[in-house]
Amino acid sequence: MRIAVSSSAFRQLLAAGELTQLEWLERCASQLDADGVLAGLADFPRTDLEYTAQLRKVAVDLGLVPFGLDTAGLFDRDAAAARESTLALATALGALVVRSPLPPPGDVPPATYVETVAIAKALGRAAKAANVTLLVPPAPGTLGEDLPAVKRLLKDADSAWLRPCPRALDEAATLDARDRFPAVTATPDDDPATLLAHAGRPWVLLDALAGERPWDTLAAAIAALRDAGAERRLRENRAFEVSGRNRSGRLEPS
Repeated sequence: MRIAVSSSAFRQLLAAGELTQLEWLERCASQLDADGVLAGLADFPRTDLEYTAQLRKVAVDLGLVPFGLDTAGLFDRDAAAARESTLALATALGALVVRSPLPPPGDVPPATYVETVAIAKALGRAAKAANVTLLVPPAPGTLGEDLPAVKRLLKDADSAWLRPCPRALDEAATLDARDRFPAVTATPDDDPATLLAHAGRPWVLLDALAGERPWDTLAAAIAALRDAGAERRLRENRAFEVSGRNRSGRLEPS
């Protein structure tokens, strides 16, 4: 499991100028020991390409993966310019993904659905050209109310560059063993052992509401996930050893 920290928990600090983009990256690496970051466009008003290149360089120097960008509205009817600029920014940052929810159903949901499928098809082609995967999370009040709804629309869009991004615990009952997701979302309140059991190997995007002590909250959550992962690997190694001994009387692969 690899963990990318969302900027959502630091929204107030960033907006107040108490934390800069560069400081956020540095502390995500040194204080949180994160594997990567997911930067919300709403949290970072400066997005010129020169500064974006600097952010990418700093992330690489720190050993952080600039995993993705987080933004709303990419599937909206009038968002053509935003789609183009966001994909260009993702390319400049070296981001692997962009996360954006589907739009609300609108006054005539069937018409909005058809229009959104057409937009998703075009967005998939643009994402392929930019070599960036679009992640679509389930979100209340949208055409992707839950994971089945997201999967249904993306199936109609028929693009490998558009992928669902489920909540690892909320959507556990509808996850299929054949499903392969680039990333799943989680919060600091999720039980680490249960999250590990459902998340598998994808990236975990750690979201949190802006609070009074975001660094402490996320540091504790990441440490708990690391500990749970180490404990799970230890159990698996012990089971492997026992299986090998039971079969041959000596240690060998099972």
